[in-house]
Amino acid sequence: MSTFLTRISKKHLNEPNQPRKPRALTYTEMMNGGEQQMDDVTHQQELNLQRRKDVLERSVEHLEQSFKIETDQEVDHIGGDTGI
Repeated sequence: MSTFLTRISKKHLNEPNQPRKPRALTYTEMMNGGEQQMDDVTHQQELNLQRRKDVLERSVEHLEQSFKIETDQEVDHIGGDTGI
């Protein structure tokens, strides 16, 4: 019995005492009466996927901006001395 209580105590020491913030429902969940069907593991995978997508989108935007600056400089260099 004391082993059980020790496990409970250790578990509670490792977990924060903050209430869990509910996540937004998926379209399917809304159509099924508003019940959340996604488990915590799947939800974490979805969050990680969204974070990776955001990072990749920022990388693409950075590359697009770099390419734009580079092509703008080439255009200035080509027409700069000829007066065209």
